[in-house]
Amino acid sequence: MPPRKKTIDATQPAAPTRRSTRTKTAATTTQSQSQPEATSDVDQTSTTKKKATSKRARHKTVADDEDAPVAKKAKADADPDKEASQEPEVKKDEEEKEKKAEEKEKKVTVLKRGAAPVDPHSGLVYTHQVYSNSEGVWDAMLNQTNISGSKNSNKFYVIQVLHPIGDPSTCQLFTRWGRIGENGQTQTKGHFDPASTVRDFRVQFRKKTGVNWEQRHGMTATKGKYVWIERSFEEDKEDKEEGSSGDSKKEEEKPVESRLSPELQSFCQIIFSSKLVDATLTSMNYDANKLPLGKLSKSTVLNGFAALKELSEVIDNPNCATATQFGGQRQACEELSGRYYSIIPHAFGRNRPITIDNMATLKKELELVDALGDMEVAQTLIKSTVMTDEDGNALNPLDAHFKTLKLTRMDPLDRDSTEFKALETYAHNTHGSTHHFRVQVLNIFQVDRQSETDAWMKAGFDKLKPGQRRLLWHGSRPTNFAGILSQGLRIAPPEAPVNGYMFGKGVYFADMMSKSAGYCYAHMSNGVGILLLCDVAVKPFFEQTGANYNADQDCKKNNALSTLGQGTVAPDKWQDAGKALGNPELDGCDMPAGSGEAVKVDGAYLQYNEYIVYDAAQIRVRYLLMVKLH
Repeated sequence: MPPRKKTIDATQPAAPTRRSTRTKTAATTTQSQSQPEATSDVDQTSTTKKKATSKRARHKTVADDEDAPVAKKAKADADPDKEASQEPEVKKDEEEKEKKAEEKEKKVTVLKRGAAPVDPHSGLVYTHQVYSNSEGVWDAMLNQTNISGSKNSNKFYVIQVLHPIGDPSTCQLFTRWGRIGENGQTQTKGHFDPASTVRDFRVQFRKKTGVNWEQRHGMTATKGKYVWIERSFEEDKEDKEEGSSGDSKKEEEKPVESRLSPELQSFCQIIFSSKLVDATLTSMNYDANKLPLGKLSKSTVLNGFAALKELSEVIDNPNCATATQFGGQRQACEELSGRYYSIIPHAFGRNRPITIDNMATLKKELELVDALGDMEVAQTLIKSTVMTDEDGNALNPLDAHFKTLKLTRMDPLDRDSTEFKALETYAHNTHGSTHHFRVQVLNIFQVDRQSETDAWMKAGFDKLKPGQRRLLWHGSRPTNFAGILSQGLRIAPPEAPVNGYMFGKGVYFADMMSKSAGYCYAHMSNGVGILLLCDVAVKPFFEQTGANYNADQDCKKNNALSTLGQGTVAPDKWQDAGKALGNPELDGCDMPAGSGEAVKVDGAYLQYNEYIVYDAAQIRVRYLLMVKLH
């Protein structure tokens, strides 16, 4: 609960050398090879193949984004890192071209043959595959962001060893570079034998990163160098080329009727929406084109947390050793922000990347990295969905996606039932007066996750006395719920900064519905937000009136089950949830019996209560509400 692009039409490419072809990948590119008609939306670059004619030429260092001559072009395209203030003004007709280009880029199809997908802008998608041998997969995505001083550098560099499908005896070295959020320029060298091409790959990788290929794991960003971004391809299934006869037949087939209730269908349409995921990432400036969620590795997420942790220390203490090392807090924030953006790619267009120099900005980035894990789970579930049942019968896509959540139960409540009406009353009664929006309860589901029940019982929380548990609210982005329902609510890892969370790293809850609703970001999903009501083991409390970044440790020292961040408005009466809802499973768990009232708490900083637990075993999801926020 706690907390794009400017591309002017390309000019003529530079004349190719005897050993390579360099092209500018404009927003609209030409195709250099025959492809299936139905896949014409694949954005490709015209690439001329030239074979090296001398041994000396073969081993010459590959030209790159810094030292290679390029044809004259518009100022905005001359350097991917020009200051925004130096950009020529873009006219309306050019902006229209850019919008169309962005739409086209989003439609780029990535086909995977072998261990990694061929770069979609290489012009070799349908004829080549990435070379791999006993030493690994010869594919690298590099990022570099530098906003120190007046710099405005935010760029990527792709290196791949490619060979014709089924023929690894001859290879080409493909590179692509440019401003993050743009297609950039490309160069293809070859044809060479595999050993020579791999050698060139190693040379180029070291030149760009400053480390050897074998040292890429665990590397840290150094000034003026790129950072290798680890991508995961292990679970990928080979994508079928669009436009195949099989796909055409499938499109013509009438979809199997869903067996899910209309309420569940509506829910699944939201949480499994790839368009919603894309829109959410774009709103957070994350560049999914450079690092798609399906390729996001766990180590990259953890490295993102670690980079923010270092930033948080500098923000919190301007005189810390790290700040001194970089010559002051401002310089340190600029340098470390660049490192973070190098790990977690952001598209800022031609604007200078934002310096992360305050807690508000840091918390936004912390929320992004936190959400990436859950959204990545959603994408993985979508890709791994088996579209048939145990007997081999076809399933409706929504039914198939829902099965991947592996829930014991998720049943819609009858709107006329006592249980539904009591929960609806709980929602309306706990709407804070400072939250200026209206909430309409659309659907309520009773939820059960077996893994949560097992963990709860194993930890002995079934033996708690009446009143030690509370039925509390938790809100999150709709795009996070495939991850939440399949893996449970999770606590931030050790790599995350402590001071990014007001009461330490834990799972945050509220007894006021509208406080949790503020974390739903319903504007991204047509005003529909998703809230959880969880049975949480909370008493005894470790009571706090102000921020305590070490509350997780202090809570344990005080033998408490949770931290209670005390607010000035809270429910004044409590009742047994089991009896109020007619649900025996909640006997002994308390829920508010009325609305929030003003309470006197000396030194209270918060408006409303917050409950924080530091062990996921203390949580059982009991209900999920779909609400319309007006």
